[in-house]
Amino acid sequence: MKRLPFLHRVSFWYSWSGYRGSQFIWGFSRLLKKVPDSTLVKLPNGFPLIVNERDWITKTIYQGTYERSLLHFLNSLFLSNLVVDIGANIGVTLWHGLKSSSPTTKYIALEPSKQCLPGLEVTTSHMEHKGILLKYAIGNLDGTQVMYGMDNEMHSGGASLILHPGLQGNMGKVEIRKLDTIMKEYCDGSPVSLLKIDTEGFEEHIIAGAHKLLASGLVEIIIMEVSPNFGDVSYLTSVNQLVAKKYYWFMLAEKGRFKRSPLLRKISFRDSLEITKQWNLVLVRIDILDTYRHARHPLFLE
Repeated sequence: MKRLPFLHRVSFWYSWSGYRGSQFIWGFSRLLKKVPDSTLVKLPNGFPLIVNERDWITKTIYQGTYERSLLHFLNSLFLSNLVVDIGANIGVTLWHGLKSSSPTTKYIALEPSKQCLPGLEVTTSHMEHKGILLKYAIGNLDGTQVMYGMDNEMHSGGASLILHPGLQGNMGKVEIRKLDTIMKEYCDGSPVSLLKIDTEGFEEHIIAGAHKLLASGLVEIIIMEVSPNFGDVSYLTSVNQLVAKKYYWFMLAEKGRFKRSPLLRKISFRDSLEITKQWNLVLVRIDILDTYRHARHPLFLE
């Protein structure tokens, strides 16, 4: 793997550290030094990336701005049990979630998009943790389903199992499984340190196929992208009923005027139904929250 050019390493750390105005820093450094397109590089934070200047996902990961608050939050977690990543894309959230975790922590990465799989395979091949990569979509049935927006060279993470405005690319059938089916087959009854769900508006169907797991209380932390822009989010009512009073609800946000950093804002279930922009929901099991607070984890103390 190649290192980033020096100017790009400086620009990456500026962006990754959360400072405002990173687009101007990157604009200047890219004028002076060309981005090594189609090259496997090692980012300054250690993530292995196949550079693709046309793709928004890999471009923003290269620049250190992609889902910055989420990735920093994931870096701060110490996960000792199974990690399940639904909608793993090229594996950036999986990699950051495992960065500070126990060497014995295992993973299941689920990604149906053929466009994302080469990058995901590169990521998992450079991880010390053991796990499996399953080329399935997750939903409320076991079978096949049509996926829309595939092979979009401008946005590898934009494909979805629901048809919504703005989708570009092709459509095709993918294998789909219920999460409860996957868990029964590969790790029935195992505790799950982290369940991450990011599926471009298909979350309602994932919840419908995961009732057993969610009601079990086996999951310590759940991170789920909620997308009111893609449709109704009343499925959060089902989430609330399934997890009962075992979890605290948080919105993952950012704080800081000149230097942005992650912020966990405690919310109620009813608050979650009123949020109109796309956001990340974080559910933390009560005993796990107590453990992080006892360890003086800064995000859980605010």
